Amino acid sequence: MHARNYWEGQTIITHEDNNNELLAWSIRQFRRTILSDFIYGMVQAFEDFDYSLPQMATLLFLDEQGELTIKQVAEALGRSVSATSRLLDQLATRGMIHRREDERDRRARLVAITEQGRALIATLEQRRAEAQISVMDYLSAEERATVTRGMVLLAEAAQRRREQHESPTTRTKASKTS
Repeated sequence: MHARNYWEGQTIITHEDNNNELLAWSIRQFRRTILSDFIYGMVQAFEDFDYSLPQMATLLFLDEQGELTIKQVAEALGRSVSATSRLLDQLATRGMIHRREDERDRRARLVAITEQGRALIATLEQRRAEAQISVMDYLSAEERATVTRGMVLLAEAAQRRREQHESPTTRTKASKTS
């Protein structure tokens, strides 16, 4: 499938199925283009980078949500408490998270991302952004402005989606802090 099948001059065909198909195709092509630069860059920057997808998801989740119980993390990941506890042990050993006893419930353990974990997330996000922006070097100033506006709209839509689909873990945490 090629983009030219969907373009008529400078206007994208307005049939919604074609627009969704073009968007999906475009996202795939863009990600494939930057993925190798991003992954190779991460492997080169961190010789021992061997984090699993669940570990990365956990770090991103804790960075976003703050301190949570192990049970809350397990629920958010859709994993058992024991599997989540093992995953958290691995992250704690690497200095990416820390654990402490919940002062309100001594049976519960709280986990939070450390500054080292935040630094890893920030580095990953910076490297990904650099890989994406390097592709924009091949756009005209007008095309860049269009892409930038589109990305702002996507970020705003993502925020609205997040607010509408707030997770039970987030609601639970918010009610405890209120």
